[in-house]
Amino acid sequence: MSELETESEIFRKNLLHYMKLRGFSAASLSRKAGLNSRAVKDIEERRTGSPRISTVFKLARALEIPPEVLLGLRDQSSATPVAGATAPVVNGFLSSLSQSEREYLLDSIRHLIQSGR
Repeated sequence: MSELETESEIFRKNLLHYMKLRGFSAASLSRKAGLNSRAVKDIEERRTGSPRISTVFKLARALEIPPEVLLGLRDQSSATPVAGATAPVVNGFLSSLSQSEREYLLDSIRHLIQSGR
């Protein structure tokens, strides 16, 4: 296996891991990232070996992780998108939820804010 194939496979495995963790199908992640509807499926099925850097950044934003985590250059435990001392706890909790559970939680928080509680 060449070095490029190894790097592509790391990216693919990380992509699949975070898709599953966040509850995305290939089509729904492609849509959220603003990509062609087959983009993620092609990566998943190894039809695309090395995606463009813009694709990597779009997928990382859609998955709410830093691109370097998706590329395998840094693990998620050292990447903290939520600021403050409680960030690891909050991020751990949020990553344990499915996409629909996160959306429900967000809707509940919005409702509380709107109702003034």
